[in-house]
Amino acid sequence: MLKLRTAAQALVACVALVAALLGATSVSVAVDDAQTRDVCWIYLEVRPGVFDYVNVCAGPDEDQSGGGGGEGEGPRCDLTEEPYDEFCLGVRSCRADIPSTIDEDDWPEETRPSPDHIFTFVQCLVPGEEGTWDRWRWIEPYEDALPGLGWQAFGRLETPAFTMSFAPAGMTYVGADTRFFLDGLGDGEIVGGQAGPLHATGTLSHVEIDPGDSSGIIECDPDLRTRACEHVYLMTSHGQSPLDLDGRPSFAAQARLVYDVTFTMGGIEVDLPGVPETLESPWNGTLVPVGEIQALVR
Repeated sequence: MLKLRTAAQALVACVALVAALLGATSVSVAVDDAQTRDVCWIYLEVRPGVFDYVNVCAGPDEDQSGGGGGEGEGPRCDLTEEPYDEFCLGVRSCRADIPSTIDEDDWPEETRPSPDHIFTFVQCLVPGEEGTWDRWRWIEPYEDALPGLGWQAFGRLETPAFTMSFAPAGMTYVGADTRFFLDGLGDGEIVGGQAGPLHATGTLSHVEIDPGDSSGIIECDPDLRTRACEHVYLMTSHGQSPLDLDGRPSFAAQARLVYDVTFTMGGIEVDLPGVPETLESPWNGTLVPVGEIQALVR
């Protein structure tokens, strides 16, 4: 009897141990599922005023590259049917919204595979299936998408706020050399934020100055911090509407900065057809009262 009781107790203990192990496994799986939901499924404003519960993680059946075949291979999908002719995801032929319709500040950065990826809406055809495969996901922009991203990178270039002054300070005169100076230009280079793999850089090319007297635009050396751009006024500002701080009629002189824009990807300069190659700052200026020196003739 003692041996039977001992064997029964051992059997109960084994059953309890197996149950405990199975229970622990179930709990572990449940925790993993919950973590996946927390990381992958988020509520996003996919269009202004339109929200959706979106899976931001790639599934096991998705190709991660967002491109075609490997080196030396052709595409692994059929890219002959518009508009699903932009790139392959595995055997799927796809198109994507580039630039993304979601503001970059709202992208789920914690799941971003690399700085070169963008988060956008992707729509694909799947061989042998009806309908389309639609998903919000991270992709690496394909080559033909670069001009769209170029506009995005271009839009992130910000020109500096500068001030304009002239000499002789306070007032200039007809026939005299009036010199214009700009302050606040920085080092002459502006760098925009990254748009996918693209960077935009602006290099100050020249400065355009409108003296305000209808004589036309003057193109000046970009370094107006140390070298002035000169102009000779041939008439007084008497009768002009703008008044300076001392109440004197003045010409409204103004200037703007003109930058040459280049785009790079991985440190290599790329050509983006249709994207502007120059950037102009807003006009900014100063009021220039112009007087006349009275000469006594004998």
